[in-house]
Amino acid sequence: MKATNEIIIIGGGIIGLAIAIELKLRGIGVTILSRNYQQAATNAAAGMLAPRAEGLPQGEMLDLALASLALYPEWVAKLEQISGEDTDFNPCGIIAPVYKAPQKIEQDYHSVWLDKKNLQYYQPNLSEDIVGGWWYPEEGQVDPRRLGKMLLQVAQSLGVEIKEGVEAIAFSREHGKIKNVLTKSGIFSADIYILAGGAWSGKLNPLPVKPIKGEMLSLKMPLEMPLERVIFGDNTYLVPKQDGRLIVGATVEDKGWHEGNTAQGINELLNRAIKLYPPLADWQLLETWYGYRPGTPDEKPIFGYGDAQNLILATGHYRNGILLAPITAQLISNLVSDKITEPLIKPFTYQRFQENLSPSTSSIMNYPTPLNNGKLISTSTPDLSSDDDTLIIAGRKFNSRLMTGTGKYKTIPLMQQSVIASGCDIVTVAVRRVQSNAPGHEGLAEALDWKRIWMLPNTAGCTNAEEAIRVARLGREMAKLLGQEDNNFVKLEVIPDSKYLLPDPIGTLQAAEQLVKEGFAVLPYINADPLLCKRLEEVGCATVMPLGSPIGSGQGIKNLENIKIIIEQSNVPVVIDAGIGTPSEACLGMEIGADALLINSAIALAQNPVKMAKAMGLATQAGRMAYQAGRIPIKTHANASSPLTGVIK
Repeated sequence: MKATNEIIIIGGGIIGLAIAIELKLRGIGVTILSRNYQQAATNAAAGMLAPRAEGLPQGEMLDLALASLALYPEWVAKLEQISGEDTDFNPCGIIAPVYKAPQKIEQDYHSVWLDKKNLQYYQPNLSEDIVGGWWYPEEGQVDPRRLGKMLLQVAQSLGVEIKEGVEAIAFSREHGKIKNVLTKSGIFSADIYILAGGAWSGKLNPLPVKPIKGEMLSLKMPLEMPLERVIFGDNTYLVPKQDGRLIVGATVEDKGWHEGNTAQGINELLNRAIKLYPPLADWQLLETWYGYRPGTPDEKPIFGYGDAQNLILATGHYRNGILLAPITAQLISNLVSDKITEPLIKPFTYQRFQENLSPSTSSIMNYPTPLNNGKLISTSTPDLSSDDDTLIIAGRKFNSRLMTGTGKYKTIPLMQQSVIASGCDIVTVAVRRVQSNAPGHEGLAEALDWKRIWMLPNTAGCTNAEEAIRVARLGREMAKLLGQEDNNFVKLEVIPDSKYLLPDPIGTLQAAEQLVKEGFAVLPYINADPLLCKRLEEVGCATVMPLGSPIGSGQGIKNLENIKIIIEQSNVPVVIDAGIGTPSEACLGMEIGADALLINSAIALAQNPVKMAKAMGLATQAGRMAYQAGRIPIKTHANASSPLTGVIK
């Protein structure tokens, strides 16, 4: 990409500035058109980084928020290094007090329940009506005004051209592309346009983005009794800043472009804040202000390509613009510079609001499959549960928890029928063998319907990290050639041992670190080593894939206890790979809590691969349902299943 001002970003708030800086660091010329920096939602925010405290439900929005939170330390450190300033980034943790105790308390290291006594000890002087609260130790805050000024300074120092006071009015289009953008200050042209206009985005393009007004205020904390913790209460949050201010927010008002603070809004804020933390009733009121959040119907952002070939959308962040700035900058910059639509973007495209569009799906092939005896079997997966139990890897959803392969089959047609019978959504392919047309792999690229099946390129045959990295890059290009433009998955195999085919832990870790930096969703094949799995998770791998026993051995799961430890400690999906020989072993793997299985040899080398594929698919389902149902406790004595009362004598 040439280093001229080929990108125009409409919007000079935190999202537009963050994207501009990331693009500029990649050598891409950027111009920002900013209508009024002072009105950006950045300057009206409190700066909380609170995906769990805010109560985001499990799913793509929480995945996106957590991914951005994980980027924050490195992101602000980079900005501080360039600018020499401080963002007041503080991973201090957040307290979420409640007035009514939850019926069921489920906690982990992400969220810890504190009863009333412990909560008051941790943060004294909370309301007596509070019965306890949640402690979210991984969350924190940043000063949004300071961060905004730093982003502006960094962008200018890097050479980003910022046109302040330039309000975009309309796009001029020609042949499905945007030709230029009309503003009150003239016409501006570029190769690519990024719409990051916050609440004003809907004025420029027909998007379901509207202003959601929020009123806020600040108080002066007394030196003798400063509030030390961020408190996220019921419809109210209290955010102490290092300069002695306490930020209190925020109202949620769907009133269009209604301007100014209101007596009702400020009164509600103060009443809720005093109820939550009574001492602040006597604190000095410093400032009141308001801003407009960019709201969407589902309260989720809009990412990806718009309704023109050269229009990219990055708007609709609602309450989470500060939190989502790092991940938005990364995703949009990858889309611009590398033409990569990462899986995290997929759930947030603007097409989700268009009812007449058929949603894309990764579910495959629900049509009959011929068996060897000529009879037909149905391969549609029965709906065994009303719960949404999709497998999510790197933000992408899959209906099946069984992955299969393409090697070792006697014929291509037999492989095709087996893939269909298994019901799998993911098929792994050896990049080196496909590219070299190795025996058994001729025509493989054309043999499967890659519109229905998600390709998992693998680095089989690589003996060191350098080879694996090179082959992974080839695999990504191969997926693009087959129509999967956004496929950045790779099954990482580094195997120098030709006899037992055991993976090299050091080489695997080295390759994984580099591939993650290059934007791959890495699925590493490894020994069942809990410490190695944790390290691979920490460097950013999308899954871990411990072996059950050596590849192709059919010995079953010989590392059961280690795999149980891996499952217990992992925050990414655990896929048992290699060694499974029978459906009962597949079922066992799922019963202990594995998220998925990868099975190839046991299917391809069976006497009837199609039937075995079907059996493995059903076993995977059965094991998953058994895990969710929960087995009965093991007892040392018998316990009659029939009632002992009412027995006829």
